[in-house]
Amino acid sequence: MIPTLREDTMQLSALSRQYLRFFMARGASPRSADCYDLTHRQFIGYLQAQGLTDDIRHFTAENVQAFAAYLAENGRKASSVNVKLAALHSLGEYGVKTKDAKGRYLLAENPLLRVYRPKRQRPPEKYLSRDEIMALLAEPCPAPVKLVVDMLVDTALRASELATANVEALRADGERVILSVKVKGGRHQEIVLGAEVAGRLLESLRFREAKPTDPLLVNEKGDRYTRTTLSEAVLRLARRAGITRILVRAHVLRHSVATMASSLKVDVPTIAAMLNHSDIHTAQRYVHRHDAVDAAREAIREALR
Repeated sequence: MIPTLREDTMQLSALSRQYLRFFMARGASPRSADCYDLTHRQFIGYLQAQGLTDDIRHFTAENVQAFAAYLAENGRKASSVNVKLAALHSLGEYGVKTKDAKGRYLLAENPLLRVYRPKRQRPPEKYLSRDEIMALLAEPCPAPVKLVVDMLVDTALRASELATANVEALRADGERVILSVKVKGGRHQEIVLGAEVAGRLLESLRFREAKPTDPLLVNEKGDRYTRTTLSEAVLRLARRAGITRILVRAHVLRHSVATMASSLKVDVPTIAAMLNHSDIHTAQRYVHRHDAVDAAREAIREALR
């Protein structure tokens, strides 16, 4: 039974619980569900702090807009506020599409449709300069962290692509070491590793006595990296290296490699192929240019020596 209040209204917290069960059943990760749950509880707490109650009737555009303003006034960045509003928007969408036991829709409208989203303020630069990349690569750190950062710069892969790769993704082709990874969109991409990075990677695998199904990269405890833990390792290293003007996570290294390639006069289609971008129309005509992509990576490696 759906919990009700006077005049047969529903508690907002009950709507949240019902939605989160639906959300998880559709395959949402526990982490996403926890984030949505936190936002819902924060909004309810805000309502109660304003003298209102945990009542679905208080889930209005005016109250949500005031909640967003409250978050901004208390130092939340626009991107963070937008994440909170997205969680409430999903709750509203569920409410207008779901009926109660009497066949009535839980919400007459999604209040988020009438809420202004704060404009996201992007940092002026989302990439590192050559000197900053050099400082990052030179910063002392444990061998597993050093290897993962070098691999990110050398391959320009996404954090998730490296984190999910297994040892069996490596193969030798003469003196070259080739890494085959499943990239965004489900395609497989082969990348020729730089000789120095390949040597240290193979040495690491021999030391670990790694099996083909073992993770390609592991942390200091010997556990597989996740996309998040890998990116956090980059962030901590960047801070130790004194790079604080932007948050340096793994994806920033992809932007940095692309920018550096551009400065070395590498053409845009080749950069797109090197980054495995499938959403650039012209890139599809150049995905077969493996020699050009390998040359682009070698140019970056040479510039960083």
